Amino acid sequence: MSIIDPQLVKIEIAPHPSDGKLVLRLNYHQQIYDLVRVFASHKVERAEQKLQQSIDKSTTGRYLLVGEVGYYSLWKLDLALNPASSNGKSKREAEVLELQQASIWLFQELWLQWKDLLGEKQLEVFTEDLLTVTPQIQSGGDLDRLLSIEPLGTARLASWSAIDLIKFDRQLYYLTQKKIGRQFGTELTIEIIQTMPERLRSTLIYILDM
Repeated sequence: MSIIDPQLVKIEIAPHPSDGKLVLRLNYHQQIYDLVRVFASHKVERAEQKLQQSIDKSTTGRYLLVGEVGYYSLWKLDLALNPASSNGKSKREAEVLELQQASIWLFQELWLQWKDLLGEKQLEVFTEDLLTVTPQIQSGGDLDRLLSIEPLGTARLASWSAIDLIKFDRQLYYLTQKKIGRQFGTELTIEIIQTMPERLRSTLIYILDM
């Protein structure tokens, strides 16, 4: 656990939200910490050893050790006052996963329609167009893997960011309209989206501006 310079933090007295009692509170990088304990400087090595033994590795980032003149203070992140710290990342990950699920669902369903509507030669042209505008898909093998994925699976596609997925969805929509006509392409895409779970449907409606 690294020792934070006291000049980098702001310590103040404030009422705690739970009971209104005055407590010491530390602000570091816009995050709020509560005081855990204070110990003398000459005991820092022993204190650090005890802390490492008592603090689980998964929660180490929730603690700060601040070096003061003659003593050290240990602070713990107040999750009640920093909800984004505890669930912000997981919420973003869940949103990207839903976007991925919606994108794969749309692609697989459109692919079935393209096979029926375009014919083999036109499908090859369509595939080349898709490869050209989608850097994450480099070959027919990549397409086959994307077609074989369970749409509602929970494994993330490591090489695809949220921006990549959004661009992919928009290209699918644009190419479909280009190949089979704007009106029919729009109606077909809407029809597919309507079969999705609500959370996926609303995501694509927003992205495609429907």
